[in-house]
Amino acid sequence: MFVFGFLLALLPLLCSAQNGKVIAVDVGHFKARPGATSAHGRPEFEFNAALAEVIGADLSAHGAAIVPIGMAGDMAELTKRTQLANAAKAALFLSVHHDSVQAQFLKPWQFQGKDLKHSDYASGFSLFVSRKNPDLATSLKCASAMGKALKAQGFHASQHHAEAIEGENKAWADQDNGVFFYDNLVVLKTAAMPAVLLEAGVIANRLDEENVQKPETQKKIATAVRQGLQHCGVLSK
Repeated sequence: MFVFGFLLALLPLLCSAQNGKVIAVDVGHFKARPGATSAHGRPEFEFNAALAEVIGADLSAHGAAIVPIGMAGDMAELTKRTQLANAAKAALFLSVHHDSVQAQFLKPWQFQGKDLKHSDYASGFSLFVSRKNPDLATSLKCASAMGKALKAQGFHASQHHAEAIEGENKAWADQDNGVFFYDNLVVLKTAAMPAVLLEAGVIANRLDEENVQKPETQKKIATAVRQGLQHCGVLSK
């Protein structure tokens, strides 16, 4: 019943979009479990929602019909996210996140009288795809294209998820462009269409945290995402 109601609300959007241009933009995490904590104590969900809005606006301005998922911060069930994208027949599922590091790399510091943690261990973006996704080839093609476009915008890929330590040890899918395999991520493996998860920066790193909040940085990331999707054929140029 939920999906049927969602489709009724979505019909005008779908009718106005050209074939293959419906993009699901998913805000990683939700308010009750907001993900990583930034160096200055902000929850990851807030970063994700802000960037997803900019990405969605840029894609919409270039002809895509956007299916926003999880913007309200109350979507706890991960499979419901991909059910919405599947029902909308999205051409791609993009999950927007911001990164952290393993606990042993976090160092204590104080900010405005609060005891917080930060890390200089890692910085930069990462992209993830799942080998359990039904269209791994397109997922990887789009993730690689996004990574290449992010580098062209002046960003660098983080290497820390490939470290041979507990909690990391991810296999490279495309090291040059910052893409890893993460097979069991629910939103990547249950999407019926190509799916990519973007970690836009390491918010435990104080410099990354400051940078990803800047409007000009968010616009550059959004541009890179759109250019990547144009290059991999999900969007027309």
